[in-house]
Amino acid sequence: MNRKLAILSAAVVIALLPFAASGMTVALHGETLVVGDSLDGGHAIRYEFRRCMANHLYTFSKVEFDGCVVNEATSDNIGPFLIRGKGWTGGNHLAADGKTPSARTESVEIRGDGQVLARDTVVRASRVDIAVKNKLFDPKCVDSLFCEENVHYVVCRNSIQVEVHLRFANDEPMFVERYYGMQSMTVGETEILTPNGAYGEWTPVGAVDRFTRQSAPKFRQFVERTPVCYAALCLCSDGLGDRRCVDGDDVVFIGNSWSKSYHKLIGNRIVEKGETARWKGIYTWFASPVADSHGKFEYKGCFDGREAVFCSESGSDYVVFSDGKKILL
Repeated sequence: MNRKLAILSAAVVIALLPFAASGMTVALHGETLVVGDSLDGGHAIRYEFRRCMANHLYTFSKVEFDGCVVNEATSDNIGPFLIRGKGWTGGNHLAADGKTPSARTESVEIRGDGQVLARDTVVRASRVDIAVKNKLFDPKCVDSLFCEENVHYVVCRNSIQVEVHLRFANDEPMFVERYYGMQSMTVGETEILTPNGAYGEWTPVGAVDRFTRQSAPKFRQFVERTPVCYAALCLCSDGLGDRRCVDGDDVVFIGNSWSKSYHKLIGNRIVEKGETARWKGIYTWFASPVADSHGKFEYKGCFDGREAVFCSESGSDYVVFSDGKKILL
């Protein structure tokens, strides 16, 4: 280990020490899942998962930090697709007639520390896994399946990790104009930071727009500041996260649009039956960063169910665990 990394790892270990380990409270009432935890510094976080949005898809519908709602799925948080000549499908978008659901949740399985949870139960767990199977339909012909969307959520402390696997089932090739994938439904954001992106300094939300892939090839995450806490949306380079389905002159980040911000994962691509795709990202909420100066931004969260420090600096994004292990994002 070189000296720079050794110093970095020591700092990360110190940063992780106050992140005391304790089980989360997990309550399942019917299909409504509520997960709560106490964080260091006397802060508290609470997640609610249920069927929501126009399509009644199962996802995190609300996040509270210190008793205040800081994220609410009044619009998309995962997806959707815009298909040329047909319209939107998935997420909060109804079919082309404006009335019929364009997608539905087929099944939900919830595990606490590996054990399947029965309905109407309260347990404590260090990790909660939610496996959701959705079907997305042709928005102009909802009898035709467009895509199978399997979403795996991992709730750990102050993070929700999302892994999405897509399998296209459209009989005829379809032209996807846009697929956002990972979106923010942060409530009351005042400023945005895009480490390794166009907004390298905190920028008022009203002044934030969008930027292209070629202008920010190392862009991996954006952070929103609210009066209550910070929210970070970190997209890993796995699968669609490498931006291979977004042209260089196309946008990869859209800010302050319809009151939210977006990662863009597909732009102007034809998809055919049998093709698959995937992506992985982590939503994290925290009271204050570990570091925020001289182009460096760090905060505590969870990656693959383990506590870690997320770091952005000098064109690089990575996580460091308490044992010094480092993973590039």
